[in-house]
Amino acid sequence: MAEEYIYERERAILDYLRNNLVDPEARGTDIIGESHTATAGQTVFTLFNNSVKNVADTITVNAVTKSKGYDYTVQYGEGKRPTTVTLNVGAGAGEIVLISYHHGPSMIEREFSRTDTKLPRVIMMFLIGEEEFSSLGDTMEFGKGSYFNVSFRMEIRDKYANRARETASKVYNLFKKLRHANLFRTNITRAGSIQNFDYDRDKEAYVWQFTGDIQWEIRFE
Repeated sequence: MAEEYIYERERAILDYLRNNLVDPEARGTDIIGESHTATAGQTVFTLFNNSVKNVADTITVNAVTKSKGYDYTVQYGEGKRPTTVTLNVGAGAGEIVLISYHHGPSMIEREFSRTDTKLPRVIMMFLIGEEEFSSLGDTMEFGKGSYFNVSFRMEIRDKYANRARETASKVYNLFKKLRHANLFRTNITRAGSIQNFDYDRDKEAYVWQFTGDIQWEIRFE
C-alpha cells in the first residue's frame, strides 16, 4: 500500500474542475485519445507533450475504461519535465492505451500564482485543514489512515459581468456534484454560500467567491 498525501487529493479536485469546465478563451490544447502501444506488463506511459495541466479522470486500456486513483495515477512534470501515467496493473503486449489531457495555459489555477493571465480566471485556494481520526469500524484498510476535512475558497474573476456570473454558477454546481463524481478517496463535499462582490477596481474584474468543504481519506504506511 503506497503512502498518500494531501496534495494528491487536492490535485484530484483541481483535475476534476479543469476536466469539466469549458474555458471560453480556449487556452492551451486538448489532446483527445493520445495512443500508446504497450509492451508486455508495461505500467508507465510518458505523454508526448510537456506543460500538462490535467489528465482526464478516465482513460482506456484495450477499450476498457480505467479510473484515476483506482486504476492509475498521474505524476505531473514541472517545466520541461514530462508527465507520466502509471497503471496499477501492467498492460498486455500490444494493448492500446488511450489518454486524453490538456496542456498549456489553464483557466483554473491553485493560489494566485499569476496576475497577467487572461480572464476569466478561477482560483482554488486552500484555506484550512483538520485531521479526523478513523475508527475501528471504518472501511479504511487496517485502519491505517485518517480523514482530512479541508476548506477551499473558490474565486472567479472576469471582465464581463454576465460571464462572471455564468462561470461562477458553473463552478459552484461542479463543486456541489463532487460527491457524485466518484473521485478517489473523496467522501463528503459541500458548497457554501456564493457571494457576488461586483466590480473590484484593484483586481479590474467582477469577482465572485464561495467556500467549498471536502472530506478526504488519507492512508499511510
